[in-house]
Amino acid sequence: MDLKRAIVLMCAVAALSAFITTLPDRRTAFAQATESSYSDKRMPLPDFELPVPRDRSEREYLGLSGKDKFKVGDIKAQIVIIEIFSFYCPICQVHAPLVHEAYEKIQGRADLKGKVRMIGIGATNTAFEAQSFKETYHLPFPVFPDEEGEIALLLGVKYTPTFIGVKVDGKGTQEQFYFLPRAFTNPTRFIEDIVKTSGLE
Repeated sequence: MDLKRAIVLMCAVAALSAFITTLPDRRTAFAQATESSYSDKRMPLPDFELPVPRDRSEREYLGLSGKDKFKVGDIKAQIVIIEIFSFYCPICQVHAPLVHEAYEKIQGRADLKGKVRMIGIGATNTAFEAQSFKETYHLPFPVFPDEEGEIALLLGVKYTPTFIGVKVDGKGTQEQFYFLPRAFTNPTRFIEDIVKTSGLE
């Protein structure tokens, strides 16, 4: 079995496991299935590069220049939240409004706007699939393809969605401090956990 099929299969199994419990109250069971404690283990984020967005507003949001490639540590922020999603993941689709809400809450807080940025990486998704997910589910932050699933594997991701918090300085430093291998159910608590765990003041 090739790498891409293996990752898609893992995501499908994770999604199926979550939805098997959705009886008889779908909303309640979904919340139970996705609740999970996060890891606050600190470690260097593995090195990988992403293409600089063509869209000017996305480049400005990330604080990037006209380079062809960039690393997470190059983003002008103090914290970067990475969502690993998949175009084909039903939980990612259902969960997208909560991700959007988290972004809006960050942008609405003077103490976080400009300090916390978000990006998405589509595991085993082509550029077209990643962009289609962004447009269909109205994700307001830049997304990038991971067509062969290499970045997801490098980051130790087994399920989608997975959320990773990274401390950065805009000069290349990138330290992972947060890892949530499930969807979150409360955007406010999610942001509070990110800020608390990072030590951001």
